[in-house]
Amino acid sequence: MDTDHLRIPIMELCEQLVVPLQGDVTDEIAARLLSDVLDRIRSCGARGLVLDLTGVWLLDSHLCSVLSRLAAAARLMGTRSVICGMNPDTALTLQTMGIGVGFAATALRLEDALEVLGVHVTMSDPDDDTDGDDGEEGEHAIDG
Repeated sequence: MDTDHLRIPIMELCEQLVVPLQGDVTDEIAARLLSDVLDRIRSCGARGLVLDLTGVWLLDSHLCSVLSRLAAAARLMGTRSVICGMNPDTALTLQTMGIGVGFAATALRLEDALEVLGVHVTMSDPDDDTDGDDGEEGEHAIDG
């Protein structure tokens, strides 16, 4: 059976891995995520790992456990982890269940998570044309 549709993307950016979790993360997808991310850390030597929960529909105790194990294993491999994009309902649920996120740093947005890992994201002002560019909007510079 082809299980490639069960893979969560793992992106490399400035010696960091960014993993955007989306939708319903089943137990099978979570187990595959664990091995895929740790394999990628080993192969590329990532210094940091960002687990972006912005698109997650539900963060249950099993997924929280998988993320905890992933962050702990990454730390043993020399990679710092940051969780970002947690919505208020998820945060309240975790707090009510007594589950902390001491296994990783937390940040509100992806940009903040990258900052925690030492990657500086700067956005240019589209109204400021002092740098001589053609004034295109949405330019970003990433200093890693």
